[in-house]
Amino acid sequence: APSCEHKGKTVYKLKSTTKRQNWWYDDRISYIDTKTFADLRTEYFKNGEKIKVIDRDWGTLGMDDPRAQTWRYWYGKTFATGHETWAVIPAEVVEFNQDWESSMWSEQTLRKIKR
Repeated sequence: APSCEHKGKTVYKLKSTTKRQNWWYDDRISYIDTKTFADLRTEYFKNGEKIKVIDRDWGTLGMDDPRAQTWRYWYGKTFATGHETWAVIPAEVVEFNQDWESSMWSEQTLRKIKR
């Protein structure tokens, strides 16, 4: 079940359309918090029918920047099968502001990540 902490927040409603042919969805609508830019909900559509929804619960990292957020959990549901997924990210596994070498986030390194 989705978190209620997002209720009353102002959001951007963003529609994205895939460029890939025969992809598993045609377009998606994302609800983006206007202060943190966290994606609170994404709805996926195929042939005009909602086929999947993913709700995300975000928590602050306690920094001055309101965009410094971390996932607390994701909940997803595929409507055709009724399959539900729940992914919990415990606070104790979240690490940030680590002392990484600058080459870790180079364009060359990021290109190696499989999509």
